[in-house]
Amino acid sequence: RGRGAGASTYFINGSSVPLKKVQQLVHEEYQIAIDNLCTFLPQDRVGSFSGFNPQMLLQETEKSLSGSQHLFKTHMELVELENELRTSGSSVETIGD
Repeated sequence: RGRGAGASTYFINGSSVPLKKVQQLVHEEYQIAIDNLCTFLPQDRVGSFSGFNPQMLLQETEKSLSGSQHLFKTHMELVELENELRTSGSSVETIGD
């Protein structure tokens, strides 16, 4: 993880650092545990998180990360398009022809 295409690179004050260093800085400076998703959620929603399956957890996290919910809406559009493709009997290959 973190080596191939699409790997993340982190910087602090212009210097490349490992993810652990970023997590440590955020925790020490801002008292935020960025590895704990409940940190980013409104407190009234934290309790329901334990009952979510992985898909619901992803969707609720997406909703919580942005006031405009752009990421969530885009994700839902992709899910809808995938469902349409599955039910149409077409494949990506035949659509391109």
